[in-house]
Amino acid sequence: MKVFGRKMLFGSGESVSVVGITILGLYFLYFMTDVVGLSPALAGAIFMIGRGWDAISDPFIGVITDRTKTRWGRRRPFFLIAAVPLAIFFSLLWSQVGFDEQLITFLYYALFYILFMTSLTLFHVPYISLITEYSTDYDERTSINNYRIFFQLFFGLIAATIPKMIADQYGWSVMAMCVGIFLLTLALVMFGFTRENADAPKPEKFNFKKEFNHLRLNRALKYLLWIYVGCYAAANIIEGFVIYYMKYWLNREFDMEILFVIVIGVSILSLPVWAKLTKILGKKSALLIGLFIWIAGQAGWLLVSQESADFVVYVIGAVVGIGYGVAHVLPWAMLPEVVDMDEYQTGARREGVYAGVMTFFMKITNSIAIFLIGVILELSGYAANEVQSETTMTTIQWTMSIAPGIFVIMALIATFLYPYSKNDHMNIRTELEKRGR
Repeated sequence: MKVFGRKMLFGSGESVSVVGITILGLYFLYFMTDVVGLSPALAGAIFMIGRGWDAISDPFIGVITDRTKTRWGRRRPFFLIAAVPLAIFFSLLWSQVGFDEQLITFLYYALFYILFMTSLTLFHVPYISLITEYSTDYDERTSINNYRIFFQLFFGLIAATIPKMIADQYGWSVMAMCVGIFLLTLALVMFGFTRENADAPKPEKFNFKKEFNHLRLNRALKYLLWIYVGCYAAANIIEGFVIYYMKYWLNREFDMEILFVIVIGVSILSLPVWAKLTKILGKKSALLIGLFIWIAGQAGWLLVSQESADFVVYVIGAVVGIGYGVAHVLPWAMLPEVVDMDEYQTGARREGVYAGVMTFFMKITNSIAIFLIGVILELSGYAANEVQSETTMTTIQWTMSIAPGIFVIMALIATFLYPYSKNDHMNIRTELEKRGR
């Protein structure tokens, strides 16, 4: 029970990031275009600037946490530092300001987007770095990560449905205040109740050129980055675009909550199956199966129209959900192996740097992708809350299906090329244990 409790507590920390990111990913572009009245291109640019800054800050925060030394540990103090800013900046981000000028409105939301994402980085990079400190066992790390992904999917479902209901009933600012209080509370809980490995090896003095060379020479990291970027870019495009797809292409905006319940519910239910397949087949084979299923689901979005029966939309959502689950759980479960490979080669532990690099590449890709979505909408002639032209409707349909599908295929190719197996990891762990690591 003690082990179960530690895993549950650790996993619950993922709720901070997933709630903030899910609400932003699903509704912020829509909030900018259809509520605030910002042009789609400027709204997309906010994502590009904010995520770009966020991506740059991730590796630096990782380096800092690797070298922080306090009586509370290396990672936990950052949970406390991030708690209040998370609540304040999230609330301000959803204030419906009354600026007449598009540029001033753009600058306001860009500023608070940057500040919120910086606060989230202060929490998430130290949090994700803790994975490698909970266990050195190949399967146990997958188990620990499954708890984190369970909370990611479960609270992702809550974040996809309940905040929109609150916003529809009481307004976006009330929704933001409620979410801000949740983020503050859970960050404080993570500071108060998590623990760290007191015997973690002391990191070397930071040298940018040396650190970069270590990362560059880690062959497994290169493929893992492509896997991770592909999976999360596809997921974020879907999250940012689905409200336009449901509202304009299918004319079923109010069915979004049902669709999210199905997609994320199926993802959660599939986790034990993927955990079992991972033990039997290994992470690489399980991930390949999941990505093929996800591609099939993406193709399905091209087949539905306003005349399609509801169950067709829901079946396609369920297929996407099956692949969605494994694509969320396994890339992060594979990260500790890559960190172990680095320690085997260099003799140093750099969990924070690796976590920062992973999120850096994911956020850079996502920032560009969502910016391009805004540009594509604007070039297609999109007009908020109006009947869309045939060109815009076709653009919405194809962007929902093809754009994420391209990124899933990219992840699929990288998974085929990923060089690290369960046996490789067991051999490396044996050698590290001989060294006393």
